[in-house]
Amino acid sequence: MLPFRLYDTYMDKEIKHLGTKTGKLLLFGGVYSNLQALEKLISIAKDAGIAPENCISTGDITGYCAQPEETVQLFQKWGALSIAGNVELQLANDSEDCGCDFKSGSRCDDFSKMWFPYTKGHLSQQSLEWMHEIPEYISFDYGGKKVTVVHGNYGNTSEFIFKSNATESKENCFKETNSTIIIAGHCGLPFHQTLKENVWLNPGVIGMPANDGTPRVWYMILDIIDGEVTYAHHSFEYDAETAQKLMYKNHLPEAYGDTLTSGIWDNMEILPELEKMGQGIPIYFNQEQKDTIQTKTQKKMANTYYDPADLRKFGKITEWSEELGTKFFDYYGKVFEEGALSAREKSLIALAVSHVVKCPYCIDAYTKDGLQKGITKEEMMEAVHVGAAIEGGATLVHGVQMMNKYNKLSM
Repeated sequence: MLPFRLYDTYMDKEIKHLGTKTGKLLLFGGVYSNLQALEKLISIAKDAGIAPENCISTGDITGYCAQPEETVQLFQKWGALSIAGNVELQLANDSEDCGCDFKSGSRCDDFSKMWFPYTKGHLSQQSLEWMHEIPEYISFDYGGKKVTVVHGNYGNTSEFIFKSNATESKENCFKETNSTIIIAGHCGLPFHQTLKENVWLNPGVIGMPANDGTPRVWYMILDIIDGEVTYAHHSFEYDAETAQKLMYKNHLPEAYGDTLTSGIWDNMEILPELEKMGQGIPIYFNQEQKDTIQTKTQKKMANTYYDPADLRKFGKITEWSEELGTKFFDYYGKVFEEGALSAREKSLIALAVSHVVKCPYCIDAYTKDGLQKGITKEEMMEAVHVGAAIEGGATLVHGVQMMNKYNKLSM
């Protein structure tokens, strides 16, 4: 490490402190060796007049895509700041796996055994040495607030933290880093969340779409307006077709290559139940974006009682009752964990119940979830018939009450 770097230390973990930042900040993560996406982001930063030292990555500069060395060299030339993601830490330590904390034997784990050796084998010694110098955490003061940048979480770089989960982990991160704002990455989905007086921000990633059925990728802009720190999510499209073709050419996971243009993840193994429901539904953070990305069919559907895009708003029920909403989602997530019933069995039950309670949001969510779990259309329809039979039987058996009442009154 260079001798002039200033570090804060909490719980024996070093955080590189950058002093005070001013002006607009561009936040992003997960470049994943996607050179074409990085080139587009650099042009966005230049057009916005945001200096490289105000562009901050949450790590994983290298990853699934086909140009790790070119991406690292361009990143260094650009001069943006970054923390080390799990991929950089593993490469710097000459490890044999990506350290993503995928479940052993999962599709993501199997895919990582394809792309990680490729990445490792295509990086120069200079790039690997540069990774040794990337700090695991950085912090700075911004608009009178302490900001800390982590990859997954403080103390657990590979922890998958989404909006709907890990409330306790988030609260501990604020406390342990003495921060008001946490900027995090790793999970691949953009979100923001207020927890009491603190804010957790995930700008999303630029190397892969956000599982929303569009090829768009995500970043954030922080600014100070009237003395207050503001944040806004932004998305962009880039030459995903070239990135995809290069993945195919180099025999990298075709499923990941397909995702670059389809916007649909090959699997949802790492996602909590709430985030799974959002697959294929375009993300928007304001009405203007919604109008831009909706198709004519979606706009027509939005004029009905049930707008499929509203499924993404499910998590917002915590905003009007944070304590109860958070407890519900903690419970909801636990219910769908593997237990006496498999996740596959629970998905079928959920699909049947969704039809009985007539919830179109749930029907959408658990049809997609069932497909991800390999449930056939015949199994799905049979589950719906079971639900219909129970619902019909429940209606008919209450006819006994009618018969009893009729007999009593007609005596």
